[in-house]
Amino acid sequence: MSTTHTKKEKVTAETADRYALYEGSVYDPEADHDFLIDTYKEKHGSRPMLLREDFAGTSLLSAMWVQGHRNSHAWAVDLDPEPLTWGKTNHLDKLNEQEQPRVTQIEANVLDVETPTVDVLTAFNFSYWCFKDRTLMLDYFKKVYAALNDSGMFAVDLMGGPSSQSECEEVREEEGFEYVWEQENMCAITNDIKCYIHFHFYDGTKLEKAFTYDWRLWSLAELRDIMFDAGFESVDTHWEGTDEDGEGDGVFSLETAAENEESWVAYLVGWK
Repeated sequence: MSTTHTKKEKVTAETADRYALYEGSVYDPEADHDFLIDTYKEKHGSRPMLLREDFAGTSLLSAMWVQGHRNSHAWAVDLDPEPLTWGKTNHLDKLNEQEQPRVTQIEANVLDVETPTVDVLTAFNFSYWCFKDRTLMLDYFKKVYAALNDSGMFAVDLMGGPSSQSECEEVREEEGFEYVWEQENMCAITNDIKCYIHFHFYDGTKLEKAFTYDWRLWSLAELRDIMFDAGFESVDTHWEGTDEDGEGDGVFSLETAAENEESWVAYLVGWK
């Protein structure tokens, strides 16, 4: 029996940490971090220093942000105290003495929170899709616009394609567990959709509905129009390329048109 397999068998539903599993299988903050820095520098020729991470969860992106430059600062905003507390223990408390004071966690609704203005503001992992009403989404985008410095950047990610509207279950093997993405059929009238993340372990135990999402599936065109209505001067689409198997390759290019593939992921960037 291989050492790897032995490690996998030690992970069980009883001992697993759902936030650690999420960060190990879903979230890629390194890619988001590099995208934000590179995109801002390409536009303005300088590195952004001030970040607000809305729907911050465990605040991992904010922790990485202040590690990247000694003069950088980050504000991590989330309504749920549980992931914020987990992130403080597992990420922020492990920063050095120079880095720790430059991250501020705020337990608040992103529609109500007040922070200093920033260079970059993010809403990642489709989290902002909890706003199902266009008026509410416009209100949020307007508040984002007001929270940005002159020439500030607002970045969100989104998914699309026919498969994003249909019932499915995707299983991916990770180190020590299986990640399972389950999606219900989208309501054709409201675009409401419910999605779940499950974790299955090699001892046969399961952590069902470790995370549940109740979203409206927004189209890229809708979100772009709302950004313009909120006051953004320009809105760019950064489209993910595909590898030889047709899977996303993690390389995003600035595009003005793209084929509606079965499944796709993109960044939408609004500039103040």
